[in-house]
Amino acid sequence: MERMGQFNRRRGLRREVLGRLYDSWFELAGEPVILTGDEINGEIERKLAYRYLAEKGLLRMSPVGDGSFEVSITVQGIDRIEMTTGENE
Repeated sequence: MERMGQFNRRRGLRREVLGRLYDSWFELAGEPVILTGDEINGEIERKLAYRYLAEKGLLRMSPVGDGSFEVSITVQGIDRIEMTTGENE
């Protein structure tokens, strides 16, 4: 049963990350969000969430040279959010 709880928390974290980037996309007129390395790598679960979403092509991350990253949702990420909003997942 604990595995199911971990699964749901991890999936929820990925949804949270993608949802925040979705909102930022429209609030910032498509400009990327600048996140510190600590915001992305601060805890292993968050780091893995960003890595997973990037590898799935749902977000884009580029280092900006000071340990920070430009992060933005991709069109595939936008589609994923819009297709799943309101579904009982």
